[in-house]
Amino acid sequence: MKLISPWKMIALNRLILSFICILLPLYILAIVIYNWGIQTLETEISNSMTSQVSQYSEKLESEFSRIHDLQLDFLVDHNLNTLAAIPESLNEIEKMQKVLSLQQRLDAIRNSSEYIEEVHAYIPSIQKDLSAIAVSEFDRELYVELMNLSALQDAQVVNFRGSMYMVTAYPYLLPKSKREPTFIIAIELSLDKLMEALHSMRNSPEEGLIFSSPQFTLVTSPYEVLNDKIVQQVKLGQENDDTVQEIRFERQRYLTVNTTSSFFGALLIKYVPENAVFQSLTKFRNWFLLFAAVSLMIILIYSLYLYKYIHKPLNRLVRAFRKVELGDVSVQINHESRDEFQYIYTRFNAMIDNLKSLIDQVYKQQILTQKAELKQLQSQINPHFLYNSFFILNTMTRLGDYDQVERFANQLGEYFQFVTRNHSDEVPLGKEVQHARVYADIQGMRFANRIVVSFGELPDNAGHVMVPRLILQPLIENAFEHGLERKSSSGRLDVRFEKEDHIFRLIVEDNGELLDEEGIERINQNLGMNKAEMTGLINIHHRIVLKFGSGSGLALTRSEWGGVKATITFEITEGGG
Repeated sequence: MKLISPWKMIALNRLILSFICILLPLYILAIVIYNWGIQTLETEISNSMTSQVSQYSEKLESEFSRIHDLQLDFLVDHNLNTLAAIPESLNEIEKMQKVLSLQQRLDAIRNSSEYIEEVHAYIPSIQKDLSAIAVSEFDRELYVELMNLSALQDAQVVNFRGSMYMVTAYPYLLPKSKREPTFIIAIELSLDKLMEALHSMRNSPEEGLIFSSPQFTLVTSPYEVLNDKIVQQVKLGQENDDTVQEIRFERQRYLTVNTTSSFFGALLIKYVPENAVFQSLTKFRNWFLLFAAVSLMIILIYSLYLYKYIHKPLNRLVRAFRKVELGDVSVQINHESRDEFQYIYTRFNAMIDNLKSLIDQVYKQQILTQKAELKQLQSQINPHFLYNSFFILNTMTRLGDYDQVERFANQLGEYFQFVTRNHSDEVPLGKEVQHARVYADIQGMRFANRIVVSFGELPDNAGHVMVPRLILQPLIENAFEHGLERKSSSGRLDVRFEKEDHIFRLIVEDNGELLDEEGIERINQNLGMNKAEMTGLINIHHRIVLKFGSGSGLALTRSEWGGVKATITFEITEGGG
């Protein structure tokens, strides 16, 4: 019978799979929409960070460019140039007036931007350092340091004595020129205001900003190692200016945005932990997880529904059919719900009632037919060795071996008494084995000095098992006639019994050499079919199968001694078979 795979047998699996296939496109669509939404939000957040940094950098450059323009405009101030170039043409009162006028101009520049801390005008000709609120004595050493700053020729922010300055000298001199400038305008910038501006760019405490140049570095985060790491990584990838980069530091990922300021010669970097940036996306992830959980819950509820209302009733019907297949016709299925399964169960119960009625009608006829078949098969077994037995008896008598004659005659009588007593179709296994042992002893006398017969003992609690008559002795007879009869010496016959749980085996094994592998295979194929040339073995197999079922029977294999190994297998039930 062709077996059906368990998957094809279970309709529940198909229904659940079809339901999953219906939900799967919706689930995939939800994943696509979710990923698209997340990517869109990530892009928008990244663009927002980039735009914020760029706008702040442009605003800062614009403000300092304006300050620089004021500084350049101050270079052509009439009072300043008069004091610096021709102070000897002025009397003290005029000098004082021009100094006061310069201080007013300096104060106007200082008040023009919150980023300006103080504005200084260093004038060597009058040996004065003018500021918006004070006039100090000229410091020659300070003046030389300002004059020798590497970036003096450019309008940019430099680090000088721990403060930030914008320094411009007049007139502009070549780097190798030995001439000193007429005066220097130095604008001291407010670090506090610049730091406040950097802090104002932070949208959360986790964010950090770095304003880094060769001259100075301003940071809003105290984590020096992290700041150095970020500056180093950003400088390695400066071609990615105005783009979001990802930097890893101590198992944390940071998103960085940087822009380069040509005015300051500096990098403005904003960084933030990735989890802080995308914290707003958590609710979307939670909604998606909720959607996934609800989908799984729907599948589970649907599966339980199918199991209860479809699979479980079908499974009850399948189990009922299996019981009927095993011969149990007392099965009845009760179903309370008024649905299709109630009709199916009702018709099943009616079918079982009809089946029991048919069994009652056919059972006796079947038993009688089976017994008739057993008797027919049994009657086909004849004592083929009758002639040889009488020949042996005659030889013993002529030789005067009367002790052996008496023993042989008793064995022969016991043998034919068992064979000719046909009133019972079945005998206990112990009696069947005893009959086979007598037959083996008779044959052992016939083939004395040529064949050694080994006969094992029955396992405990096995002798009472009822078996068909004459199933073991024909196997021994077959071994002698078709395997050992032509052996001139060293013949061997072994009869033994094996019991494993409820499985019992009767084994007859010889070292005859007449049958090859092809012959053994042909015999096994003929078992179960009415083949005249192998009637004895076929009859044994038929009767074993009729008695113990399709899992039992006779099988031939190659013996490890080179002959044939015949094995009868059947199952011993608790009732004794």
